[in-house]
Amino acid sequence: MRDTVMRISFVLAVALGAAAARGQPPPDDAGLVYPLVPGHGGVVPLPRAAEQPRKGAKVVFDVTADAKPGEVNRGLEHVARLLNLYGAAGLTARDVKIAVVFHGEADKAVLSDAAYAARFKAAANPNLPLIRDLKKAGVEVFVCGQSLHDRGFKAEEVAEDVPVADSAMLVLVNKQTDGYAYIPAP
Repeated sequence: MRDTVMRISFVLAVALGAAAARGQPPPDDAGLVYPLVPGHGGVVPLPRAAEQPRKGAKVVFDVTADAKPGEVNRGLEHVARLLNLYGAAGLTARDVKIAVVFHGEADKAVLSDAAYAARFKAAANPNLPLIRDLKKAGVEVFVCGQSLHDRGFKAEEVAEDVPVADSAMLVLVNKQTDGYAYIPAP
């Protein structure tokens, strides 16, 4: 019985993760809500949980993980989840300041549709619609210029609404100096 439950749990987790990676919400029976970022970063409302979102928090996400071509980067899903936690608690996107910096294997998530399609044989960059939604919610998004160079990407290949920072390290240092909490999103 226990093995069966574990197998069912594993299959459900894989299915939910695959749906999220494709930018699709999981099945309705999962109990997830998407109050601020529709279709991404679903959360289970827990109004009686010990720790709740607070107004005025500041967070910088350090996104380094790769994603398969055609899939949304999981680091972006983490950012959407934090925003949705705020929404599920009755707060707004303005109640939290969020910055995201991409570097390393994650660089391809910020390429323009044309550059992404040319390099990865996909119709378009699946990350850009979510990046646009996050930016509309006030999230700052950066990519590391040093990492772009190391990976053979040109600044001109980056989506026009994503600023190229001198370095991810500088974004992380500057944001933490400004009081942002650091969250790795590998």
